[in-house]
Amino acid sequence: MKNTFFATLSLLMLLQTASYGQHQQHTMSADDQAAKPPANPDKSNFPVVKTSLPVSRPQALAKVKPTGKRVEYDLTIDEQTVNITGKPKKAMTINGGIPGPTMRFTEGDVAVIRVHNKLKTETSLHWHGILLPNKQDGVSYLNTPPIHAGDTYTFEYPLVQSGTYWFHSHTRYQEQVGVYGSIAIQPQQITHKVDHDLVLLLSDWTNENPAYILKNLKRRNEWYSIKKNNVQSLNRIIQHKAVGAYLRQSMMKMAPMDISDVYYDRFLINGKDTVRYPEIKAGQTVRLRVINASASTYFHVNYAGGPMKLISADGLDVQPVDVDRRLIAIAETYDFIVTVPKGGAFEVRATAQDGSGYATALLGNGPAKYAPTVPRPDLYKLTANMSQMGGMGMGTMNMGKTDTTAQANVDMNGPMMHDRPGMSGGNMNKATVNPAKAGKAESAMGQMDHSQMDMGQGKPAKPAPATPKKPNSMAGMGNMAGMDHSKMDMGAKSSAKRSASTKKASKPKPTKAAGSMAGMKMGGMNMDMAGMNSSKDGKMDMTGMDHGQMNQSSMPGMDHSKMSIKMDSMPAKKTDSKKPDSMAGMDHSKMNMGGKPGDMAGMQGMKPGDGGMAGMSMMDEQNTIDYSILKSPEPIVFPTNHPIREIPLTLTGNMFRYIWGFNGQPMSRADMIQIRRGEIVRIRMINNTMMMHPIHLHGHYFRVLNGQGQYSPLKHTVNVSPMESVTIEFMADDEKDWFFHCHLLYHMLSGMARVVSYGDKPDSSIANIQKQHLREMRDNQPFVWGFLQPGYPINYFNLNVSNNKNAIVAGGDHDWRTNRFEFDLDYERYLGDWLRVFAGIDGGNEEFLRRIRPEDGIPTDRRIVRAVAGIRYMLPFLIQSEVKLDTRGNVRFQLNGQQMLFPRLDFQYQTQWLVGSYVRAHVELQYTVTKNLFLHTDYDTRYKAFGGGLGYNF
Repeated sequence: MKNTFFATLSLLMLLQTASYGQHQQHTMSADDQAAKPPANPDKSNFPVVKTSLPVSRPQALAKVKPTGKRVEYDLTIDEQTVNITGKPKKAMTINGGIPGPTMRFTEGDVAVIRVHNKLKTETSLHWHGILLPNKQDGVSYLNTPPIHAGDTYTFEYPLVQSGTYWFHSHTRYQEQVGVYGSIAIQPQQITHKVDHDLVLLLSDWTNENPAYILKNLKRRNEWYSIKKNNVQSLNRIIQHKAVGAYLRQSMMKMAPMDISDVYYDRFLINGKDTVRYPEIKAGQTVRLRVINASASTYFHVNYAGGPMKLISADGLDVQPVDVDRRLIAIAETYDFIVTVPKGGAFEVRATAQDGSGYATALLGNGPAKYAPTVPRPDLYKLTANMSQMGGMGMGTMNMGKTDTTAQANVDMNGPMMHDRPGMSGGNMNKATVNPAKAGKAESAMGQMDHSQMDMGQGKPAKPAPATPKKPNSMAGMGNMAGMDHSKMDMGAKSSAKRSASTKKASKPKPTKAAGSMAGMKMGGMNMDMAGMNSSKDGKMDMTGMDHGQMNQSSMPGMDHSKMSIKMDSMPAKKTDSKKPDSMAGMDHSKMNMGGKPGDMAGMQGMKPGDGGMAGMSMMDEQNTIDYSILKSPEPIVFPTNHPIREIPLTLTGNMFRYIWGFNGQPMSRADMIQIRRGEIVRIRMINNTMMMHPIHLHGHYFRVLNGQGQYSPLKHTVNVSPMESVTIEFMADDEKDWFFHCHLLYHMLSGMARVVSYGDKPDSSIANIQKQHLREMRDNQPFVWGFLQPGYPINYFNLNVSNNKNAIVAGGDHDWRTNRFEFDLDYERYLGDWLRVFAGIDGGNEEFLRRIRPEDGIPTDRRIVRAVAGIRYMLPFLIQSEVKLDTRGNVRFQLNGQQMLFPRLDFQYQTQWLVGSYVRAHVELQYTVTKNLFLHTDYDTRYKAFGGGLGYNF
């Protein structure tokens, strides 16, 4: 029987190992490529979009007027000793400095950049946000050859856009240690005249080796939280009256929440913690080009001189809006215009979101005038929000399952919905848009459910039947032809006029759960129903429905499911069988629901892009990035009659093991998202983790569907907050392979990345090495850690060698007095987030390893070794459970866990039960002294001894 057990276990491991390397290739089959005519990457696959904005590289290239200038730069990447914190450290510099230089161009120039690698290792540079030919993108092995030690690589590409951008290495940890810089591209026609144009490049700095940082995150060391004073220890949980939230959270296997993973020694603006610009005079205007070039820090930016006028996001103009403060995600850029008052030097402050520090830029001369302090985040409040949302942030890295990233739905025939602004609003998108598959009267409105919406006089019609598997669809509603909401006004102010500020909002406290419409004033609503007809079955025909003036920015998470539609007064009309029940003509762009806060009581908790999350948000106002204030200066309507590819993408992670990915898979197990040129690609991202994720797509701009309809802004990076969803869409108008990833460096390196692939052959310069891009990513590399606890009378040790799905684990203890000991050495295989099987050996004194039967007599001190196998599973409260069986039939159960009592004091416990024999208990207190050193004291019932000593983490 034992042989059968081990044979089955081995077969299971081999099958999972074999499936590990089964990735889709980045190139199409030979037959597909032969049937497909070669594409000109500089020629658009779409009709011309009537906008001056760069909706795609080919369209921007066709519109920009070349200046005829070749602007050249030489960038030398080298290793040097720098002193940023008062402690010398080896780092990487560009042209001798950190950051690298600001490269300035004019739209229409040709950029010629020679990169000289003086390092002993290879390097790379990626031009973040720049629309350029695939080969110029700078991701080693994927689309650009690596720049080897001692080599020079020349990048050359036309600049088809203007705005604020940056560049950085895409090779391992080089971005964290100094390889980054800024780019400013002036438009050919100046839109904002200012007296000064400043780049403020924000970054985070650590004296620690970034490779060790990632290992420390993998091993769950609390040192970074201790340094930031953010430990959610039991004494603080009690002090903040958060015991209930903590218990709910622990029941769902969630570790204590933290805003940021890493502790940083300094936060920098242009390479310094304080930078001064005394040449700026009082009364002058300044354009601040703010770039978040950090590895893992979000920044609050505010100004001592009053509100800042936000004029640009990710390099492209937006309709100006005044803000008192802006939370900027990693890799985003924003441009602000400020005026310097009289009376001193006024601070622009960049505060780390976790409250652990800030950097300062002083504009003007004289005594410093400081910006308001941004409060530290209330982790206990955020934890309470999280715990009330049903555990959606628990680990979901189901790596034993098949990846579904590429299993997108493509509508090849149906009318396009993406140019209907309301249809593409943040919470109005479905994972499937295919009216051609009719028979099912499914709406493309996704989250918006009008099934009970009260829109008129008379008796309510029978509500449409629900579709259990697709609760957000409008199945059965039929068409609503001719319905015009162009005069519908539900509020006095546009959300674009609201500022994301540190001031307390003048919103009344909601008395009902988010999603209710209690208190919503509709007295002035003008619902022009001309042309809105019901079909013969009483259902609504909305094919011609115009929501042109609908502005949902104040209620993006709105659930319409409880709004009834009164149909009796509407004239019946036969449904046109040629018109799909998809509300194809529906336009929400002019419908204004951005009313005063008091008009929408009960809807205060809703956030932009909440679709699918029932309007809930765990983040408070201070820690929310409000994209609804961003409005494109021009309408953007993508061409119709092109297929739409819908890609549902769940952002997933296991904080306990520090593995991140999409749809439950890290990149090493599912590296590709397949698209085709000529499609409209719509990606709906749902964040099922407790962290904020800044998601960046190389080489493309996408529309962020934020409730602004046709005026939804174009961006290249978008934040997705915990428990929220964001929908983006772009024209697939290029070629080859492009990187798509979380821009938080340690998340990307731990698997949260994909390749968006057009399916073309790679460039000849990398065709033979492109397969190495996964190796270069190395999210599946093994990490080694453990601890030594010399002490008296007992010593302990532990060793862990672990990657995404496999681990070798060793541990043991030894009594100095009696020379008794126990050790185990196991191989583990993860079958999911929390479940793993293992096999190995146990060794030590006989009495510790098996039952002592009566016929065996009195236990001896004989040493034995036993082969073992078993299962380990994480229980609620993050309690590790284990069942182990050895070759003699002995069964042992084990539980172990830990709890931070005080910020530096950790309580650990373990209990074992050998069936038919002993019960053992071990309790221990550890006091953290430094990152790697700790004091410990313990009691073990097996050795019947108190002990203590010094411990070391390695």
